[in-house]
Amino acid sequence: MNKILFWILIILAILVVGVVGYSILIEKTMIVKKPAIYLYPEESSNINVQLNINGKIINDIPEYNNGWNVFVTKEGLIDNKYDYLFYEAKLNKISFPEEGWIIEYNSLEGWFDEKLPILGLNEKEISQFKEYWLNSLPEADYYEIKLLDKEFLKENMNLLITPTPDTIIRLEFYFKPISKKISINEPIVITPKRTGFTVVEWGGILG
Repeated sequence: MNKILFWILIILAILVVGVVGYSILIEKTMIVKKPAIYLYPEESSNINVQLNINGKIINDIPEYNNGWNVFVTKEGLIDNKYDYLFYEAKLNKISFPEEGWIIEYNSLEGWFDEKLPILGLNEKEISQFKEYWLNSLPEADYYEIKLLDKEFLKENMNLLITPTPDTIIRLEFYFKPISKKISINEPIVITPKRTGFTVVEWGGILG
């Protein structure tokens, strides 16, 4: 083997390792953790929920099996067992808005208590949200928090529900730990009205 061919093979090997490493990093940042879907029909009824994911579902409770067909009470109890439908997904595409919030780590719980009702969650949903995320976000100086926009959710993790809900509230957050406080514009938030058959979803991505 001549020296030129030898060095070409070495360079190709380095590039392959680099690409694999980069792919692993990208996949890690594209996992949407614990989207929880709450269903509140006006009367106890059978409901079908379909996910149109641009990627792959990697966890589900109860088993998704190409769709959830569940019986839900008007109080939101699913199949006499679950408060919500659970899944996690690895997305092929991700994008984040420019607007968001910068919050000190030690102020996260207070921020959740303040903002989540304004964003549309009720007391039970807030409690379960905090139980998961306050135990899942590693300690950092600050967190950059953003909401994935409706257009992205529709294109990459759309919900198809029958019968059609009257109100849908979807809060998919991006949490990024940062070491210094930065300045970003905060989004304008309009509190949604929960009327009729209401569907609520929360989840997030840890950056």
